[in-house]
Amino acid sequence: MPGYGYSEKPAGAPLSSIDVAALWAELMTGLGHDRFVAAGGDIGSHVSRYLALDHPDRVIAVHRMDAGIPNAAAAPADLTHDERAYLDRAAAWGATEGAYAAMHRTRPQTAAVGLTDSPAGLAAWIVEKLRSWSDLGPSGDLESVYTRDEILTDITIYWFTETIGSSMRMYHANATIPPDQLARRVEVPSGFALFPGDLLRPPRDWLERTANTVHVSTPPRGGHFAPFEQPELYAQELRAFFRPFRA
Repeated sequence: MPGYGYSEKPAGAPLSSIDVAALWAELMTGLGHDRFVAAGGDIGSHVSRYLALDHPDRVIAVHRMDAGIPNAAAAPADLTHDERAYLDRAAAWGATEGAYAAMHRTRPQTAAVGLTDSPAGLAAWIVEKLRSWSDLGPSGDLESVYTRDEILTDITIYWFTETIGSSMRMYHANATIPPDQLARRVEVPSGFALFPGDLLRPPRDWLERTANTVHVSTPPRGGHFAPFEQPELYAQELRAFFRPFRA
């Protein structure tokens, strides 16, 4: 994603998920691919969603690890019991875990100064999320999922590229996306892998409401960072979903 790690920082205003989706479509044109599939989690899920929404003639199928954090204020009136419970869980999660996102959305530069100045602060900011959002199993030990070198490599990439600030600013840009964009339904065939240790696991009703859901899987292990935590398992999920769509 632009502004993350080794990807070039946006020169002007921060890019939203819609902007990045447009860039990815342009990239695929430049690479000579008229049609393609898309996959992602977290903000990558948002980007994949807008690729499917804005380029449905080009996106064959889209695989996502989540359905985003729902907006209770914009929710329709005909929610099922499971959907309402999902919104309640999302609200509870926001109250206990959402402070980082509020900072990213509203005051990204304030946090960026401290985190770019202090390697200990940067490590704390990143490792806290790895610990809270990963599927650590009964041991609760972070190093049962990631090696120490993997953790330090992740932190080091942000440190030497000084991209913690530019990565946060994407949250600020996404906060400006109009509500009508958030309410659009994805009509491209969609698959979801709901990992057991992820932040929120939406019910099938919500997935079908928001997307043309043709596949839902529940892998045995993995959390919010499943491609990092369980790369082989994630790769298997992608192969299984996209196999029927191969030309």
